[in-house]
Amino acid sequence: MALAIFLGLCIVAIDFLIYALFQWTFGDKRRALQRQLAAHRGTPQQPPRPVLLPSHKAGPQTQARLQRIRQRLQTSSPAHSRAYHQRLA
Repeated sequence: MALAIFLGLCIVAIDFLIYALFQWTFGDKRRALQRQLAAHRGTPQQPPRPVLLPSHKAGPQTQARLQRIRQRLQTSSPAHSRAYHQRLA
């Protein structure tokens, strides 16, 4: 009976030492990696703007309208688009 208790305590002690060893070797690296990933996720990236292409059957009126849209997109300020995305979120 005493031998079984002694072996049980030895197994628990070895498990604790293995856990402590892994925390000592990999604990800080894993936390640093998680902080870097969280920081990377925290910076939102702007999605690319869609590309407008006229179809092959587009007439001159459609092409002129697409040209006006392109000019409007080029002259729009990034602060306006950021405010729009923040309102949606």
